[in-house]
Amino acid sequence: MEATDALNAGEASAREVRDLRNTIAALRETVEKMRIEREKVVQETLMTSHQEIAQLKATAAALRTALEGERNDKEQRIHEAVKAANDEIKQLKAVIAAIRESLEKARG
Repeated sequence: MEATDALNAGEASAREVRDLRNTIAALRETVEKMRIEREKVVQETLMTSHQEIAQLKATAAALRTALEGERNDKEQRIHEAVKAANDEIKQLKAVIAAIRESLEKARG
């Protein structure tokens, strides 16, 4: 009986060792899958972040360009308005000078 008990104990130990090895292998596989999945999520997140950053930079550049264009247009309109006002002032001064001259001739 003792030999049978020892044999059974040996078989049980061998089974336990095999089961533990299988468990370890399964755990290693699960850990590796989780590591791969985590790395995939990190890469996807980085890619999404880089795309969003690129879009934001492009939007900022477009807005900056539009703002500069608006500023240039505004400056051009101001310049044109000042030029028109100066031209009108010159014309009015010329009219005033002509009227004065006419008045002086009429008096004189």
